[in-house]
Amino acid sequence: MTSLHRYLLASGVVAFVLTLTALALIGDFLRVVIAHPVSFLGVVIAHSLSFLGVVFDMRIWLAIAVAVFATSLLLYLSSLFREDPDALVHSGRSVEALVPVYDEPEVVHRSVEHLAASTYEDLTVTIVCEPDDQPSLDRAADLAADHERVQYISNRRPGSKAGALNDAIERSDADVIAMFDADQEPHPELIAHGMAALRDHAIARVRSLPRPTGLIESMAYYEYLLLFFLPQKLARSLLGLRFVGSRSVLIERSVFDEVGRFDEEALTEDMDFTHRCHQANLSIEELSYYPCFEEPAHTLRDWWGQRVRWITGHVSVYHDHVHNWRNLFDLAYLSSLLSLVGTFIAGIALSVTVPKLILTALAHPGFVAVGLAGIYGITLAVRGIDNRTAGTEGFDLAWLLIPIALTLFGLVVVQVLVSYAAGREIDWYQVEKHG
Repeated sequence: MTSLHRYLLASGVVAFVLTLTALALIGDFLRVVIAHPVSFLGVVIAHSLSFLGVVFDMRIWLAIAVAVFATSLLLYLSSLFREDPDALVHSGRSVEALVPVYDEPEVVHRSVEHLAASTYEDLTVTIVCEPDDQPSLDRAADLAADHERVQYISNRRPGSKAGALNDAIERSDADVIAMFDADQEPHPELIAHGMAALRDHAIARVRSLPRPTGLIESMAYYEYLLLFFLPQKLARSLLGLRFVGSRSVLIERSVFDEVGRFDEEALTEDMDFTHRCHQANLSIEELSYYPCFEEPAHTLRDWWGQRVRWITGHVSVYHDHVHNWRNLFDLAYLSSLLSLVGTFIAGIALSVTVPKLILTALAHPGFVAVGLAGIYGITLAVRGIDNRTAGTEGFDLAWLLIPIALTLFGLVVVQVLVSYAAGREIDWYQVEKHG
């Protein structure tokens, strides 16, 4: 019975995806049918399809995209003006920065050495290693010997990042828990700036962005801007959504007492934890100054595998939460649910970005040129701001690949939806890191 249910669900998802894709691609045909009905039945069909013709008009989507990104850019500028980069606390309550590591001995020094150079005085850095990962244990021992404020432990709950974090939190007696990935490079003032924010909030989330070095890395940076960073600014303003996560974040110990620790069974423990923080109405402050740089995927294969894991985590979190229909009366839950559903619908629409742009450009070249110029202009404006405030350098030509990046991301969403509905297991994917 379970296999039949999975088969029917998978068939329904495939049919939905194919139908939506087909409708997206034949939008111009729909407009022709609407404009020239040949019979009474044709008139009925034309009126029935008129709404779909508008929905899948690429010109409308381009106009919406430019409006959304422009608004988000203004919100980003506004947040920079409101945030005080001089708000720094250099001592006081104890902070323990956790750096979980597995099979990454060649990169763990990045996060640890940057944290060891932090200007915050009452800071301990703890490397959390897996017991079967001897190279990382050896590297952690070397780093602990080189830096007085660095220590390392072996995870007593091996098997996941969530387990490593939970074990370290259980052992810690610090007032504030900070978390970073092994390949991140926290700014020396990050902890001090985050502690200033915690005077008025329960959680301080610091911006983390991929370092744009090569072609794939820069493509990941621009994808991050358009699909995550800028839309999150608008979502925060309209719905109050703020991402918590499990890296580049400082969290009051009382938060774990209120919402619990990380789910060790979740593929994306950060999304699940974020949902619970929103449901508890915790105060979350997002910080743009003193960001973390992180190592992005270096190959298209790693890029694809990493995003399959991310989107699968979105699907699994949504699936877990939707079982409890009482949550539908919870405003925080509804906001998160709308964000997730929007991600899936937008992903399916993104999967036909390149062909739709080509078809629309054949009919309306001027409109497409203006729309793309608007998106490119906003993207490069954000890059210029990041060059000044975040520490990125120069401009590259990877922004020209934005339509391809968006199409590939949409195809990832389609793959995940079909695979999840069919019951295919998606394992944790580890990106190859360079030391």
